[in-house]
Amino acid sequence: MNSYRVPQLAKKYTDYDMIRQHTEIPSFPDSRARLLQAFVARTDEKMDQELYALATSLVQLAMDTHDRIDTRSGDRGEQEMRSRQLNVLAGDYLSSRFYQLLAHAGKIEMIGKLSGAVSEVNARKMTLYDRMKKLLISADEYLRETVQLRMQLFLSFSDMMRDEEKSLWTSLLKEFSICETLTEEMNRMRDNQQALHSYAFWHIYEHGNDGERKYLREMEIEPHVWGSLVLKYSVRKILLDKLRECTHRIQLLLQDEESLQDLHEIEAILEPYLSYVQTSHAE
Repeated sequence: MNSYRVPQLAKKYTDYDMIRQHTEIPSFPDSRARLLQAFVARTDEKMDQELYALATSLVQLAMDTHDRIDTRSGDRGEQEMRSRQLNVLAGDYLSSRFYQLLAHAGKIEMIGKLSGAVSEVNARKMTLYDRMKKLLISADEYLRETVQLRMQLFLSFSDMMRDEEKSLWTSLLKEFSICETLTEEMNRMRDNQQALHSYAFWHIYEHGNDGERKYLREMEIEPHVWGSLVLKYSVRKILLDKLRECTHRIQLLLQDEESLQDLHEIEAILEPYLSYVQTSHAE
């Protein structure tokens, strides 16, 4: 079994005092990176499995960091301005490390593929954000687009996979991207500061009454009101059910594929989500 240490290697680029003091690095794309390494390890490019997983994770972190830039107008305090500036600089810095890593290894073609994927992600984001701004998106559409955005960079490696495993790679990448998205949405749901344009926001906006929809359109969400809306519309249960269904689909994929006998890494990727479902069910 190949050892997985990509998150530890990434800390060389993310653990800077200035970044940690003034901003927060987004969640590491652990499931996707680990899945990528596991599949690349079965190809002719297996010597570069860790390099590809690390470089792609850094690009993902760079884009996710840029997404945290506050674009609201109006005056801000010094701390807010510094945090905004650090989000810009941190994202640019992480993106530059991806180029450096792959260029140093002579992987120019992969730089081109990932750069193209970044352009595709940005184009999809513009379309999504425009629909969100106009309040023209459903909760399920938001979820589908968010999952696709998580997949896009990692799909750059599809041509590299074995022909007999390409379909499986794509299916597992999609399912684990769904798992990542659902757990993150459940975490966002607990914090009214992160509630705007979350799955919970769109679900409540879609199913709420006129007064509730008007309240959400004002974009000033108070903790006690938000908590009552989340409870009223059973958002946690909906997300948890979706996560349970997703883990079940992954288990079926693992059962159906005889070629996966030596891919024990996938079970290790799945285990935290199974634990999450079981723990939540016991609460």
